[in-house]
Amino acid sequence: MFDYSEAASSVAWSLKLDVMKSWIEAEWVPRFPQKTLLTFRTTSTVVRDDVVERFSPEFALPGGYFFLHYKMEPCSVIPQINDYNNDGAITHRTGAFVYEFANPESGETVQALAISAHYKDDGWSPITLVCLEQDMLPLWAAFAKECNRLGNSFQSTKEVMVIGGRSDSFQPINSWDDVILPADLKLEIQEDVQSFFAKGVDVYKRLSLKPFRKLLLAGVPGTGKTMICSALSKWALDQGHLVIYVSSAEKSQRDRYGSGFTNIQDALGIAANSSHPTLILLEEIDAYLREGEKALVLNVLDGSESEINERGTLLVATTNYPEKIDERVLKRPGRLDRIFIIPETRGLDDAEQMLRRYLGGMWRDEHSAIVPELVGYPGAFIREVAIYALTQVAYDDLDVLALETLEKSFKGLKSQIDAREDFLSRRREFGFSRLGNGNHGW
Repeated sequence: MFDYSEAASSVAWSLKLDVMKSWIEAEWVPRFPQKTLLTFRTTSTVVRDDVVERFSPEFALPGGYFFLHYKMEPCSVIPQINDYNNDGAITHRTGAFVYEFANPESGETVQALAISAHYKDDGWSPITLVCLEQDMLPLWAAFAKECNRLGNSFQSTKEVMVIGGRSDSFQPINSWDDVILPADLKLEIQEDVQSFFAKGVDVYKRLSLKPFRKLLLAGVPGTGKTMICSALSKWALDQGHLVIYVSSAEKSQRDRYGSGFTNIQDALGIAANSSHPTLILLEEIDAYLREGEKALVLNVLDGSESEINERGTLLVATTNYPEKIDERVLKRPGRLDRIFIIPETRGLDDAEQMLRRYLGGMWRDEHSAIVPELVGYPGAFIREVAIYALTQVAYDDLDVLALETLEKSFKGLKSQIDAREDFLSRRREFGFSRLGNGNHGW
C-alpha cells in the first residue's frame, strides 16, 4: 500500500530544502564575490545550543584552527524557534547561524553559515545545511563530528536514563542487601560486574577486543531478575557510571520491526559516546528475537553494529523464556559472555530471609514454621504471601500477624497457582491444541 504520509513528508522535506538553498544563493553567497562557496547537508547537532556551548575552545581542528563562537544571522525564510529540555536549557534552534574559527599562528579567521529548519509541523524534524568554501570542508567535518559526539554523550547522573518509556518507569530502589540469592551465585554476579569495570576493560583492550560485555539473567517470572537489575543500576550510579534502561513499552517511529529494536540502537549509540563507563539494562530480550529483526540482534550482540565506549559498556539482559532465544545467541561465544540462571528459592535460609524482609516488623519466630513450604517458589510468590497476610491484618485492625493467617495466605495463593497450572495443562492437552491445527490458530 502506498504510504501517503511518507510521500508528503518527502515532498515537505524537498520543498524546505529548496527554500533554504534559494535564500543562501540570494542572500548569503553574493556577500562574498571573491569566494567559491558550496552548500552541503550537515548534522543538526551543530545548531544545538547545549552542544555548541560545550565545544571546547582548545579542541584542535584541521589546519590549526579552533572554534571561536557562533551567532544568529537574520534570515527571512526561516523563523527563529528554540527547543528546550526538561532542565530548561536551550537545545535545537532554527534559523541561520554564522560560525567563526581562528588560526592563532596565522591570525586568520574563517566563517561558515549553517541554516536549519523544521520540515514538519508535528514534531522535531530538523534539516540543516552548511555553506562554506571547499577548502574548509575538512575543518567543518571535524567540527560536526565532535558536535555529534557531544550531542550523543551524556554526563553521568544520579538517575537512570530510560529509552522507550517514561523517565520514571524504572527506578533503582534496591541495594545488593535486598537481593536474596544463593550466596555463591550472588557473589559471582557481583564480581563479574565489578571486575569488568575495574579491570576487564583494560584486559579487553590489550586483547584488541571491544570493551563490550554481555550478561544474561534467565529464570522463571518472579525470581528477582528485575530486583537484580535495580541493585546493579544503583551500584553503577553510586560509582558515577551512566545507566541506561531500554524499555519496549514504546517503539520508535523509526522502528519498522515493531518491538522497539531501534531503542537498543539508540542505547548503544549513547553508550558509545558516553564520557563514563556505561551499564545498559535490557529486560525481556526474547521480545526482540522475532523473525525480521533477529539478525539485527545478533549483530548487536556481536558488537559489530555500533561503536563501543572505550571506557566500557556492560549489557545486562533478562529473559523469562530462555527456550525462545535462538541457539545462535545462547551457544555462540561472544554474543553472550555469561548466562546466570536465577532459580526459585532453594534453601530454608533464603526462604526465611526473604519472608522476614517482606514481613518487616510483623515477623515473629513462630512464622518460621511455614518456611519449608516456601522453598521452591520464586521470590515474587513469597512476597505476595506476605503482602496478602499483612493486608488481612490491616483489614482486621490487628497488632499481630498470626501464623494461621500466614498459612491461610499461602494456601490460598498456592491453590490459585495449582488451578492455573491445571487449566493450562488441560488447555494444551485438549481443545485449544486441536484448534491450533485448523484455521483458528492461537
